[in-house]
Amino acid sequence: MRFLIIDDHPVVRDGFKRWLLHSFQGALVEEAATAREGLELISHGSWALVFIDLDLPDRSGLDLLQDLRALVPKVPVLVMSGMPEEEFGERVLKAGAMGFLQKGSVMTEVMIAIRRVCAGQKYISVDLASRLLENSLKPAYQFPHYALSTRELQVLQLIGTAQTVSEIAAALTLSVKTVSTYRTRLMQKLGLHNTAEVIRYALQHGLEK
Repeated sequence: MRFLIIDDHPVVRDGFKRWLLHSFQGALVEEAATAREGLELISHGSWALVFIDLDLPDRSGLDLLQDLRALVPKVPVLVMSGMPEEEFGERVLKAGAMGFLQKGSVMTEVMIAIRRVCAGQKYISVDLASRLLENSLKPAYQFPHYALSTRELQVLQLIGTAQTVSEIAAALTLSVKTVSTYRTRLMQKLGLHNTAEVIRYALQHGLEK
């Protein structure tokens, strides 16, 4: 089996690689620290499974996931992230991931997820499955930020850390004008009127990155 780990933390990659090599006899494991490195590797050969983090230094994991789905649509992708499952679990599934695992999950659960995804099945936690079921059975009121696009949510998260528009533009490799447009749109959708209200909203909902 050939695995690819896309995560910017060397300790995480090394530990997880060692575990994969120990758990799957004869496995080959490649590593990438950025979305760009991951995309360069993905086109070389076939992969049993790709693991990606959502918080990468050069690009959002959600954007990377969309690129992977377009480039190698049949390769299963499992998201392993420290981001809250209640905010991102459903998003990654809709974006084409086969499952979402919280970093820090016990290894028995990780093994279950890997086996299920490699068998062509989706993996979600009991909590997320319950939440999805509840949402499908009721006229769900969703928090306003659920209506934000991926980019708008990213900008909201970064504003929540008190970053300026220029700093956000640099972090997301976008122009200041584009970030300002996303900022205006998300404020309209959330019914907010200034940066202080945006920061307060992000903090209240645990969205600060």
